[in-house]
Amino acid sequence: MKYHVLTLFPEMIESTVSTSITGRALKSGKISLHTVNIRDFSDNKHMRVDDYPYGGGAGMVMQAEPVYRAYESVRRDSLAASRGKKPRCIYLTPQGQVFRQTMVEELAMEEELIFLCGHYEGIDERVLEEVVTDYVSIGDYVLTGGELAASVMIDAISRFVPGVLNNEESSQFESMQDNLLEYPHYTRPEEWRGKKVPSVLLAGDHRKIEAWRLEQSVIRTRERRPDLLSKSRKVTAAYFSPTEGTKKAAEMLMSCLTQNPVYLDLTRRKFRKQKHMFGEQELLVAAAPVYGGQLPRVEGGIFSSLRGNGTPCILMAAYGNRHYDDTLAQMKELLSKQGFVCIGAIAPVIPHIYAPKLGAGRPGEKDLEVFRKFAVAIKKKLEQAEENGLLEAEMPGNPFPEPKTMKPVGKAFDAEACTGCKVCVQKCPVNAISMETLEIDQEKCLNCMRCVRVCPEQARTFDASSVCAYLEDNYSQPREVEYFI
Repeated sequence: MKYHVLTLFPEMIESTVSTSITGRALKSGKISLHTVNIRDFSDNKHMRVDDYPYGGGAGMVMQAEPVYRAYESVRRDSLAASRGKKPRCIYLTPQGQVFRQTMVEELAMEEELIFLCGHYEGIDERVLEEVVTDYVSIGDYVLTGGELAASVMIDAISRFVPGVLNNEESSQFESMQDNLLEYPHYTRPEEWRGKKVPSVLLAGDHRKIEAWRLEQSVIRTRERRPDLLSKSRKVTAAYFSPTEGTKKAAEMLMSCLTQNPVYLDLTRRKFRKQKHMFGEQELLVAAAPVYGGQLPRVEGGIFSSLRGNGTPCILMAAYGNRHYDDTLAQMKELLSKQGFVCIGAIAPVIPHIYAPKLGAGRPGEKDLEVFRKFAVAIKKKLEQAEENGLLEAEMPGNPFPEPKTMKPVGKAFDAEACTGCKVCVQKCPVNAISMETLEIDQEKCLNCMRCVRVCPEQARTFDASSVCAYLEDNYSQPREVEYFI
């Protein structure tokens, strides 16, 4: 991340950013800081950059030309300019949009940022109109200049730059994530002046520790920032994932959305038989694999047990590098009828079950960056919904496609290798394997290969060599993750 700061007082920025975590990041090259003294671009011998305001009034106003020249000195050599674009220039002002955690995450995805620090009564409006892309305020109060505000923003943004923190998860899972304040922290000694560390933190049961921390976050938020609770959402991922590729993609997205994920495995038949209700203050991630460009044809439907009440919903169609075709449109049609408002969708690539070279290692680090951008866009949309209501996202494809006949895949069963554990029977998502004979009902079978994946003795195998060859010949070029807002 490259920071450029246009200021009358470079030393204020440099002294602040060069210490602590940001100072360490500067030394390691994770971030860079370039301060530009606006006075250096003054056209008078006294280096003045301000003058009296037209129309009268108290104070002085910074002139347009020195500010513009300082900006141009940075813009000409910026990464954005090399790509024919305008660099992102942030003007620190009480009149701007309030700096919030969502904005932190969004700005951290930029490669380069320019901060313009005003002073006196402000800056000539004409140059602001020319160079500024974002007007940002760090709070409803007035500072002497923009330098302290710029330092605050640089500190907050840098925490989300990969490699800046020793533990990268610290930036993802801390105070203000999920609109909840952080839980209390304790360290040695175990007892201090009669006050003991809560016993749950000493027992070593990580599940109970996480539950306690979430409870404490809610209590603390209710006591200190009750206004945040109305913005906090429980986020649930309901997924169908026979070979766990979709599950992995859903988990990656959830890591970008919340620090307290809830999972509902609809691959398991018993969970598809139960009714699951979601309120308007929740968020659902509905994730499914793509089979032949459509939703898997499961008796009763994958998501039929879900019911919303104006609940915002994110759709995920995970596919093996060919295409997702009509799947997102199908999902939107189904879930909209069940009380959900589909506010966004994402189509990640995962390993193909018949041609594992397609999508091998996906989703990976490069995909994670796209997931993060998508998650930030979703969070911004939810914030905007507080005033404008939830807006549905448009989905590509046909919501009512003609059912496709899947190409046959040869399956083999080695009775001698089988120990009769019947894991394949229990794990089959559509109950297609006989408990008595262990034979597969081809009418029910999805060809999802879950039975092959879960068999501990490798007694079940399949032959998809012809399908694999076709896919590898025609769809080997890696596709990018797509998303819709």
